[in-house]
Amino acid sequence: MSRRLRVIVASALLAAAILGAAAVATQIATTYYLPSSTGNATERTALFAPAVAATVVAALAVAALVAHLVAAIRRRPRRWMWLVASGLTLVAVASPFVVGSLDRPTF
Repeated sequence: MSRRLRVIVASALLAAAILGAAAVATQIATTYYLPSSTGNATERTALFAPAVAATVVAALAVAALVAHLVAAIRRRPRRWMWLVASGLTLVAVASPFVVGSLDRPTF
């Protein structure tokens, strides 16, 4: 694989993982409303813990893919490194779908 193609593929994997991390990070805040004594609802915001955990995992995957991009720029990575990079991208892209399918808490 040529150096140019290595950098393009590694950059594409990194871009997909960044989009997955951003998508799961948007699911952290959960807004709910509580009635007050005056009859007006007060807005409350809580953290959705699975989304926080998935964001951390996706951020670690992005950091590892940055290192993979640097390795692809400097030298020819081994085949197992490409497999790991593909797996990390899959984890980062799948995490918003997994978190989105979980039940939100009821208040």
